[in-house]
Amino acid sequence: MTDERKALYWLSSCGLSATRQSQLLEIFGSAVEVFKAFPSDKLSEFVEGARKEMERRHDEELIDRELKAIAGRGIKLLVRGFPGYPESLENHGVQPPTVLYAKGNTELLNGRLLCMVGTRRSTDYGKRIANEWGAELANKFTIVSGHATGIDTYSVKSCLAAGGSAVIVLACGIDKFAVPEFMAKCPTERLLFVSEYPPSAHVMKFSYYERNRLLSGLSEAVVVVEAGEKSGALITANYAAQQNRTVFAVPGSVFSDRSVGTNDLIRHGAIAATSVKDIFEDLGFGYDNGKREKLPEMTDDERRVYEFLSDGRKHFDEITEMLGAAPHEVSSLLSLMELEGIIEKQMQNYFALLK
Repeated sequence: MTDERKALYWLSSCGLSATRQSQLLEIFGSAVEVFKAFPSDKLSEFVEGARKEMERRHDEELIDRELKAIAGRGIKLLVRGFPGYPESLENHGVQPPTVLYAKGNTELLNGRLLCMVGTRRSTDYGKRIANEWGAELANKFTIVSGHATGIDTYSVKSCLAAGGSAVIVLACGIDKFAVPEFMAKCPTERLLFVSEYPPSAHVMKFSYYERNRLLSGLSEAVVVVEAGEKSGALITANYAAQQNRTVFAVPGSVFSDRSVGTNDLIRHGAIAATSVKDIFEDLGFGYDNGKREKLPEMTDDERRVYEFLSDGRKHFDEITEMLGAAPHEVSSLLSLMELEGIIEKQMQNYFALLK
């Protein structure tokens, strides 16, 4: 084999860690030389459990077939050392993957990226911040997310609903990710899926930890909206600190177990973000409310509800009567609009537009 990109693909798809791949490249000088040297005694101490997989895949025709199949699915390979690979991953503290698999608009990687993360078990407080701030921050940044349940999902939904763009970093192969409906409806130019794992790779326990370093590595800053004492969002924040990224944390109630992590981040040096203005100004933007005049994309029923609430809050029963739909259908619709950052649920089953 003489094609370095093909050899790098082979090296990255055999189950070796990014650290071990880097060590082999440093020792042998190139992936082509690793391919040529395999199998050898010199390699044995480095490949360990991946040896059988490397041997099975040590077949240039197999590699050609796989690359053709990957391209046929609309997946691009961003190879380290070649054009298109994100420069941000080459910065201090990031263990860059040899290959990134990408589907969608790769140009989004060239803009200003901001990561929003938080607990899966969010409170109404955290949910509201994720919804409101996700929409405002989308005015200046592409939002980076691992799309976990809770804060991460609320942030992405509100960002896309406001007309913004998002980069979703996966802990599995791209074709193993079940794309949610709100992403499937989003214009392709506003969305990008990336993964360091080849197509067909399933999630492993360690995948989330590896993925988190890329969430912060791709971003210039990380905003932790709400996080408990052992939240995975804190792992992303720790990676961000190691990578010299700015870390923002939203202060929370001292009585909430969902704010223990964020409050502790502030105590240990993270910037307390009490408004989107704090984030914009610290990252070099003036503050103009970050609001978009354009209404979010909505279905016909969502727009009917939006217009109905335009002159003030309404009770669930009033909305149900207006739509002429079954209560369970209205409940599902309103829940979706909440997630999209369009409306908010208030006390006694009233609903209002999210200001």
